[in-house]
Amino acid sequence: MDSDIKIFAPGGSMDAPAEVPAEDLDSLAAQTEALRESGNLDKAKCLAREMAAYCAQSPELSALAESFGFALTPQREHQLHVLMVFSVQHALRGLLPQLLSEASITTMNNTLINRSKDFWDTISDGRAFTQYLLAVQVRPAQAAMGEAFAHMCGQEDNPDLGRLGATVFSAAWELVKAKWEE
Repeated sequence: MDSDIKIFAPGGSMDAPAEVPAEDLDSLAAQTEALRESGNLDKAKCLAREMAAYCAQSPELSALAESFGFALTPQREHQLHVLMVFSVQHALRGLLPQLLSEASITTMNNTLINRSKDFWDTISDGRAFTQYLLAVQVRPAQAAMGEAFAHMCGQEDNPDLGRLGATVFSAAWELVKAKWEE
């Protein structure tokens, strides 16, 4: 049934995976070592652990929702935390060089898995992340993220939920930026 679907690796064939030239691996290793020596790799991982804790357990997120006049139902609270995880990861990708953002996102995910397994299990199916990935490609992304958040809460027609989602998305960027610049 799926025999007509072909997946090609960049630079490789269907039968053999693409080989990464040794000079690319050497360059990657040198860049990683430079980041480690400068302390930026540890700084990015520390930031990721802090953001993981913030995303999974932050009372500030609940306070933000309440400032919009919302009593958080379990579904809304869950979606608020999921949006924050996505938004922080988006900010890490946008604000840090690629190697640092990849290391920090991996650290963040591992921290969530190890310290908040139940929460991780509820977000790892990807449904919400797929909605947010689609929304972030729309301009203006903030408004689209807010709409996606309202949709994930089951209230697409609620403009206040949309504003809350847009605010969380923007706040995550500013938070990551401020923490990285400290």
